[in-house]
Amino acid sequence: MQNILVGFGAVLGASLGGVIAESIGWRWCFLLQVPVSVLALVVGYLVLENPPCMIPTVDPKNQFRSALQRLDLSGAVTLVFGLVAQLLGLSLGGNEYPWGSQIVIGSLLASMVFLAIFVAIEANTKAIPMIPLRMLRGWQPIAVQMSNVFSGMAAYAVCWTKLIIP
Repeated sequence: MQNILVGFGAVLGASLGGVIAESIGWRWCFLLQVPVSVLALVVGYLVLENPPCMIPTVDPKNQFRSALQRLDLSGAVTLVFGLVAQLLGLSLGGNEYPWGSQIVIGSLLASMVFLAIFVAIEANTKAIPMIPLRMLRGWQPIAVQMSNVFSGMAAYAVCWTKLIIP
């Protein structure tokens, strides 16, 4: 279902956004997402259920502390640092600094280190993990990623074909 919606967004997003921006203004491209997001939140709340094993038990005396212990804060912080370092390296590389500069290479190496630490934390955490590694096992995640890669390649092929052959 998610890939279907991403496909519709990839096909219709730019043209629909252009129509909205040209007719009623670019701000409405963002404002029109609010009711859709609220509807998705309500439907998700009503339809999706937490698995019984994932509902944390909370100590009645120290509710805040026991709930905080169930959160994977170290994983979240490590993931944020890893992604920020990666985006910093990819943004600065080729724009502000050459790709071979120490800042760009250092940012990308720091990103790899933080993301490796993140995977190690997720594999050993006692809290509810940010990304349960069991979700990445099997053939389904590989099939989903291959589907995304091929649909992205097809989208870029269509764009390049339109640029080359007017």
